[in-house]
Amino acid sequence: MSDTPLKILLVDDDPNILRTLSLSLKLLDCKVTPASSVAMALQHLTSDDFDLILTDFRMGEKTGVDIIRATKDFQIPPVVVVITAFASIENAVQVTKEGAFDYLPKPFTTAQLEHLLKKVRLVVSLRRENQKLRDQGGSVHEYFTGFTSIASHRLEEFVQKVSPTDSTVLLIGESGTGKSELARAIHEKSKRHSHPFVTVNCTSLAENLFESEIFGHVKGSFTGAFQDKVGKFELANHGTLFLDEIGDISLNGQLKLLRFLQEKVIERVGSNKSIYVDTRIIGATNKNLEKAVKEGTFREDLYYRLNVLECSLVPLRFRKEDIPILIQKFLTKFSSNSATQVKIPDDVLKVLLDYSWPGNIRELSNVIERIVLLSNGKDIDISDLPETVRHKPEKISGELVTLERLERDYIEKVLATESNQERAAHILGITTVTLWRKRKEYGLA
Repeated sequence: MSDTPLKILLVDDDPNILRTLSLSLKLLDCKVTPASSVAMALQHLTSDDFDLILTDFRMGEKTGVDIIRATKDFQIPPVVVVITAFASIENAVQVTKEGAFDYLPKPFTTAQLEHLLKKVRLVVSLRRENQKLRDQGGSVHEYFTGFTSIASHRLEEFVQKVSPTDSTVLLIGESGTGKSELARAIHEKSKRHSHPFVTVNCTSLAENLFESEIFGHVKGSFTGAFQDKVGKFELANHGTLFLDEIGDISLNGQLKLLRFLQEKVIERVGSNKSIYVDTRIIGATNKNLEKAVKEGTFREDLYYRLNVLECSLVPLRFRKEDIPILIQKFLTKFSSNSATQVKIPDDVLKVLLDYSWPGNIRELSNVIERIVLLSNGKDIDISDLPETVRHKPEKISGELVTLERLERDYIEKVLATESNQERAAHILGITTVTLWRKRKEYGLA
């Protein structure tokens, strides 16, 4: 039993079904509001909030689709599941495209109903968690606003342009550059914002667990599969699935992901039943996928399916003008429980600006959090900074690496894969004039 019963609006024009199903749902720890028509259901929706709408498909001239459409503009729309005696792939695809989470063909067993409610509870929990994060921290899109660098302005423009679409997005950049925050910002600005944003770290999952995690599995499909498992694709239905470090997916997993991108269907491990899901994919990687394609570790067809809308995130060391603004954002964030906000003296700020930040924004965030925790409300000095930040220049693999050397190497790397100067400048977050000047300065062809 769950701590909070699911609030269900049950819609069916058959009074016997309405009565018996209401009883079954109450025994499964649900709070049920019955409605014998679409009109009555719409009336309930204006006066109460529901976690789940369980509705018959065909009710006279009206169908469950009319109810789905009525909930689309809700800030947090309820999960909608359609019950139908007219079960078919066509009906399933229709209601799913309209926004239904799932459909349940008549007749169904108590076990099938329990399994459905388990899935719904997971989705409701994700939606509540996402809403809580938005309420506590404001819009994640604010993470990319207020900056002065060309690179940051480009990210803002990218979010504005791609968010309204359903196209697949590929984010490329070093670890810590803000790929997961950018993915969430795209989700928050999209029409899917009220549905789940689900994250999968592809690196942390073993190959045999990855497919079960994102596609789900059926009971008995492998040793340890004691019950059916709902995959991340289904949990993110009508929302966004963020596949972090997508370059680490196995070739077999890549093949299944490719099928989804082509057909919008998945199959759980151990099942040959196709499940249609309306899930947007945002992938992220710190790897060179073009190189991985040439080496045979990443499918070329999948790469081009993923690379519909690509964005390269510029390392923090190449957007130094944004560091003071980031510092202020993090100071505000981590000082929220303090009476006074910690201040950064000019000499400390200079050290922070001179550091190359190999861990990018994530490393800067960690350093500012440490400063706030250790300051006890007083202003800090250079000795409060981690030794790695105070040490200059940074030593990597036994060689002294200067900022100029890092900048030259990065520009050279971009030019090696992008011969068009305007696109190369766009990736680097600088103007074509600056790129021309840097090429002359560093002797790059």
